[in-house]
Amino acid sequence: MVVGAALIDRHFPYVAEVHLTVVDRSVHGAGVGTAILRAVEADAVRREVRLLQVKTVGASHPDPGCVRTRHFYERWGFLPLEETALWSEGTPV
Repeated sequence: MVVGAALIDRHFPYVAEVHLTVVDRSVHGAGVGTAILRAVEADAVRREVRLLQVKTVGASHPDPGCVRTRHFYERWGFLPLEETALWSEGTPV
């Protein structure tokens, strides 16, 4: 049974973006997201990626799920760099 997945975009040979990570809510907190990001990170190192980025809903958006998502990525060392209306006016990224 699949409980999580990730999609990675390669913008340049040295840059990768975690385009999407999804984990079934029934297994949140069980280490699935961590295992996915470990695999993504290991693959990025093998491919000599120098910059790994992720875009998610920005801090000015109040959705509690987005708060959890940002916290997860921040625990992994991802840093907020900017917030824009890239996706839409009501969805800061």
